[in-house]
Amino acid sequence: MVELSETVKDIYRLPILFLFLFVLLFLLFFAVSVLALWGSVYSEGREAALQAVEAGIPELLVKVLPAAVLVSLFFLLARIAAKPRSRLLSLIVPLAGAFVLLAFGYQLLQRLGPADAGAAGVSMPGAATSRRYLAPGVFNTTESKVIYVEQIDARTVSPVLLAEGGSADRKLLYFPQGVVLVGQEAVVIRMAGYTLEMDADPVYGEMFAADPVNRHLFADLDFLNRELLRVFRRSLPAFYFAVLALVVAFYGSGMFLRLSRWHLLNVALALLAMRGFLALFRFMSEGVLLELDKALSNPQALQYLPEVTLLIIGGLLLLLDLLFVPFRREETE
Repeated sequence: MVELSETVKDIYRLPILFLFLFVLLFLLFFAVSVLALWGSVYSEGREAALQAVEAGIPELLVKVLPAAVLVSLFFLLARIAAKPRSRLLSLIVPLAGAFVLLAFGYQLLQRLGPADAGAAGVSMPGAATSRRYLAPGVFNTTESKVIYVEQIDARTVSPVLLAEGGSADRKLLYFPQGVVLVGQEAVVIRMAGYTLEMDADPVYGEMFAADPVNRHLFADLDFLNRELLRVFRRSLPAFYFAVLALVVAFYGSGMFLRLSRWHLLNVALALLAMRGFLALFRFMSEGVLLELDKALSNPQALQYLPEVTLLIIGGLLLLLDLLFVPFRREETE
């Protein structure tokens, strides 16, 4: 009777917990993203930074949504593994909740931004000036070159001291003035008889860059955002299929949370599996799919290969979970 009562409570307790986790993580990830964007463009001045953050809010909302949903799904699966109640609810609530939040939440947030917005996380919002990428009175480094400027205006820098070459053959160049052309991918400084091209990396962007350990993880998340946006613009049914494959794959990874009686090991294995799915999705899209496009006469037939791969592997993990992994491990030991 007590078990039935707890199961009935889970009918509303699990959805509420999932929604609470999602809102909390969504706000947290969004706040961190806003802080990183603010710091990256603050070199342009407070007013310009505010404008850049305001212009970037729609993209940031879309950017943090998949991560918030997937991390919330992991925490919900961890709670279910720690306190198992109903097998049916543990299957329906996480799958349906994650799909609804990601699929329909993505559509809702897309309507907040301009129709021609770039891929989430790819472009820096706001009309950038040279102050975003060059700091006056300090040495700015780019590859093997070091550039020093005394004054920076919206389009010009003056004077300019440039050091290029290695330590053995380094030479100094002086220019009274230079013209700065800011693009999305590069910043070009044109001086008398000399042109310098540097990556469009904000001056203080390195302070908010991911550490080497997590750099690949954030790169895979950015790629996932770009792919979701690309599929969303191409076809709504294809977008639903991509979201379904992603949710099933991550849910299937929850099997590892009940794999053994060593909880820390289970958590580590589940996190590794989820991390592996992100890397696999990028590898299939950027590596395998591109190579098959070159080799096959009809590459459009394989355009859903990454999603199908995730769905199959996730479905197999889910099947193994249902057939062989105990739902309540304490009852089998």
